[in-house]
Amino acid sequence: MLRLMSTVLWALTLPMAWSHLGSTESPPRAVLPAAEVHGDLQDVSDESLRKIWSALPKEERKEISAWYRAECDRRRTLARQLERHVFHSLREARGNWGELEAAGVYDGAKHAPAQPIMRTMLAHQDPKVVAERKRMGLTQVEPAPAWVYDWATGMVLQSEQPLAPDHLFELALAGRAPEQDLAIALIEQSLDLGTLRPIHKAFSHTYASRTGTAYSGISLYDAWGSGVKIEMPDVECLGILHDVEDDWRSFRAPVPGGQQAPLYKRIGKMFHSIRRERGLAQALAASYFNADPTLDPTYASATDRLQLFWTKHDSALDVSRGTLPASSEWDAWWESLALLQTEEDLLERAAQRRMSLRAEGVRLRGIMVWVLREWGALKDK
Repeated sequence: MLRLMSTVLWALTLPMAWSHLGSTESPPRAVLPAAEVHGDLQDVSDESLRKIWSALPKEERKEISAWYRAECDRRRTLARQLERHVFHSLREARGNWGELEAAGVYDGAKHAPAQPIMRTMLAHQDPKVVAERKRMGLTQVEPAPAWVYDWATGMVLQSEQPLAPDHLFELALAGRAPEQDLAIALIEQSLDLGTLRPIHKAFSHTYASRTGTAYSGISLYDAWGSGVKIEMPDVECLGILHDVEDDWRSFRAPVPGGQQAPLYKRIGKMFHSIRRERGLAQALAASYFNADPTLDPTYASATDRLQLFWTKHDSALDVSRGTLPASSEWDAWWESLALLQTEEDLLERAAQRRMSLRAEGVRLRGIMVWVLREWGALKDK
């Protein structure tokens, strides 16, 4: 049973969603939103809206964000209905709430005592970190999610202020629903089979160079999955081997050149197993609300298959959870999704779902513009 950090926090997090759970046992079918948000509500730039928002007193921002959330419910937006289905289906979600914290580094003195190079952590916004993220092709969803799923612990984690009005405002500009971050994190949690937790935990450590420079916000999982040349210090490689397989004898630092390839091969197999599981769950979770999400390259060119998956299961989480493959069965399962493209009725419904999600993003942003105008913060032209 999901234990909450505090009942007050939970009540504040989902003030609208939980109150309607009794009527949302079944997921809503994707339908085109009603024409409530006219084109003239979309001709205000994000830059102009941000200037208006930043000039408002904090108390007014809080009231406007509450009104926006209420409007999303009153108009029965598709995104809010999908959110409610997630919260209803996953009421028994396993794990605990936690708070986002910086990832740790492997200890050189423990895992490579003959070569104990100390790690020096660079700040998240350090130019070297920014450059390394760019080199690795690591993109960040904006605004950054206030809730994420931690594959290392199996916990849903929150930022310091997950309910901040400023964050909700940025979500609205991006066409995302008020609690979409939390819903996506819960979907990921529900799709995690949980059998590879030790490997996920090992690869959650911060990526570091051979000289000990650690790049805040870049995990070993990110680095190994980037597809670019990366440094593989003995500390991190042996740390993974020690944590996952408890093998302290096969390799010792400094690892001789002739033993590096076998060591890297063992670690590569571990990474490959979790990448299939995690990448698929993340792609499906992101595609639940978004027709064009930012995805791992493996899935970025196959978003149609992901929409076919959700369409086939009518967006029902309780049905879809039992259909995901183990890592060893991923290839056959992924190809089976391609075969769904031969079903004309399913293709048509999947196309309808995509159109609905795209229109929904425009609609949500338009609702925020409408609220700002009704409040008097944004004047009519």
